[in-house]
Amino acid sequence: MQNFVANPAKMLICFLGRHRGERLVEAAKEAGARGGTLALGQSLGNSRILQALSLGDIQQDIVYLVMGDEAPAVIQAVRDAAAADPRRLSGMAVRLAVPELIVRTRDSQRFFRHGGGSARIQLTSPVDQGEKPMQSGYKMINVIVNSGFADDVMAEARKAGASGGTIINARGTGKEEDAKFFGIALVPEKEMLIIIARKETVPNIVEAIATVPTLSQPGGGIIFNLNVEEFILLGQHKTWREEEGTA
Repeated sequence: MQNFVANPAKMLICFLGRHRGERLVEAAKEAGARGGTLALGQSLGNSRILQALSLGDIQQDIVYLVMGDEAPAVIQAVRDAAAADPRRLSGMAVRLAVPELIVRTRDSQRFFRHGGGSARIQLTSPVDQGEKPMQSGYKMINVIVNSGFADDVMAEARKAGASGGTIINARGTGKEEDAKFFGIALVPEKEMLIIIARKETVPNIVEAIATVPTLSQPGGGIIFNLNVEEFILLGQHKTWREEEGTA
């Protein structure tokens, strides 16, 4: 029987120009991060804001960092690396709350059965230990659709106020048995569209996205939103709202 420990954590997602993510991962490791995941995305931004943030490039590096107690030091290291980079390592980052980060442990105390399975999960501390969740005023809209439809989704999102987004190529894992049971066609190639938007604009954006024909079909896609704890401009001195005023 395997032992695992569940701790609260933070996730930092950085959006940068192509070939700029490695430097941020190195800086994060020096500050205590165990490592990061680097993904390749495609920017759909065409506003002056995103051009100013060097996010108008066709391709982007997307860095995922999961952090524990070292989160403040890692975030500061990422900020410093972006500010000091001679190539103007600019972009944006969002910090999200991770209620439970599951890792393996050898400690056998205080376990409970999780989800009826055989693995054992240890809760070592309450999530955030009573800390009030931070709210930046932004949300991350995530849309997963069949390959080729993310541009259509982004077009409707722009009409509702979204300024841009990033596409990540992905692959579905559905089984043929599922298709027979639900009566839907499974498409293995997927696209994940990420949009960062102000909270007050999210309902209109989601409503607009939901009108895209592919999302009205069974198995055509899903939409889910995440609260952004902190919105960070990398390599910039102005705040996001100041930049918005110049768009």
